[in-house]
Amino acid sequence: MIRGRLGQKTPDGVAFVEAGHTMNGHVAQTTMEVFNAGTTDLQAPIMFVADASKPFSVPAEFR
Repeated sequence: MIRGRLGQKTPDGVAFVEAGHTMNGHVAQTTMEVFNAGTTDLQAPIMFVADASKPFSVPAEFR
């Protein structure tokens, strides 16, 4: 994170990352929602490593 506060919701719960810190991803096929958890705009480089033979995004629900 460069600026702001980012939230990430998964079936394991909600995690947050503040400016100056990093957040690791989760295993493949983990339902995930990334959102702005602060009061300012986010500025963050985000990288996903994806399998080109599979869809990047599919409809999912949290249970």
